[in-house]
Amino acid sequence: MKNKLLITGIAVAVLLFMAGFLALPKIVDLVKQTSPSNQSHCVVAPGEWEPARGECPGTTVEMRTKCNNFCEKHPECCGERNENAGGAFSGREEILPPPTNKVVSKLKRNYPATIKALNEGPNIYVREGKTEILSDEALQGIKSIGFNTVQVLLIGKKENGKLVFNDVNNAVLLNDIVAVKSNGLAVWVALDFAGPPDAKTALGEYDELKSSFLDFTKISAELMEKYKVEYLTVNNELDRPFKEQKQWSAEEINNHLADLMPTANAVARREFNGKLINKITQTQNHAKKVLDASFQNVDIAGVDVGPPMNQKMSLSMYQAKFNEYQYYASLAEKAGVSWMNAEYWQGDFDSDYDNFVKNHELTYAQISFDAYLQTVPKGVGYVWNDIRTLSLPQGEATKQALKIFFDRI
Repeated sequence: MKNKLLITGIAVAVLLFMAGFLALPKIVDLVKQTSPSNQSHCVVAPGEWEPARGECPGTTVEMRTKCNNFCEKHPECCGERNENAGGAFSGREEILPPPTNKVVSKLKRNYPATIKALNEGPNIYVREGKTEILSDEALQGIKSIGFNTVQVLLIGKKENGKLVFNDVNNAVLLNDIVAVKSNGLAVWVALDFAGPPDAKTALGEYDELKSSFLDFTKISAELMEKYKVEYLTVNNELDRPFKEQKQWSAEEINNHLADLMPTANAVARREFNGKLINKITQTQNHAKKVLDASFQNVDIAGVDVGPPMNQKMSLSMYQAKFNEYQYYASLAEKAGVSWMNAEYWQGDFDSDYDNFVKNHELTYAQISFDAYLQTVPKGVGYVWNDIRTLSLPQGEATKQALKIFFDRI
């Protein structure tokens, strides 16, 4: 009897094992779909392409299109995406814990004599994938080039028509602030205007926008004061999204800019004891009231200059664009405000650099350096955009030229 029971038990066990073995792939798939590293209820058809972790939003137009097409078909797989940026990814897989109060309480301000800043751009705060902060190794490499300041972005998002913190991305920013300051560099935080908006994004009624933006400015300034940030930009190229608004007349655009820039700076000034820097573009195309407003309630007036680098623009035409430095510097002197180059760029952060940029990187960068050095009165700082350019074919030579330039300013 015992032998029969034993044989029966073994047979049942074998059947259960075989059933489990046959069902294993389905179980694994279920676990994959419901595991913390995957979005819940994310079901992709067998053989259908799906992005690997960290692969989206992509660094090329082709990959970004592929990622966005996937998310249009499978929105449940993609988490939060930023509609203001054409549906691009903006979520994170995890929220980093913020720095402890003990760490934050020890932060101090440290101002360099001349600002030599690297602009890290938006990608480190809006990209899907593993959440990482700036490493000590990367920051020491930045210092070795001659940079003494890192410019990073505080990115807002729209929620029920209001600008609010994007807590997931801001957690990375706050840890980056601590990392930058711990490595002996100054921190410059610029507000990203909710995305930022572009020509396809209507900003709506000005009064509602102003109210929301001033509230966002206030809480941002309070937070940056807590972290003893050295420099804060609340007007981060507001002229660019404003001039694209089709619902406003040219006169309304000028009036809105002339009103909002000094008002936002005044709100920030009440909460923030560091230095305020304005950032504006194409100053020679702006009305006098807009230019006058860019010098109000600020410590430094910044002008961003980065003409397109391509074969359509001759070297002499490119060179002429840097008259912007002298034009704005002269106005700043009359206004009694220090000025600086607040951004020089050779391409966009989220695109690949084409062969023309790669082959002419140093030649064109030197034009910007020379124009800045020749400008009177002397500027109080210079910002280089995107450290990736220093790894292009001419990157090492450009890096050495940048070091020499920094020694001269």
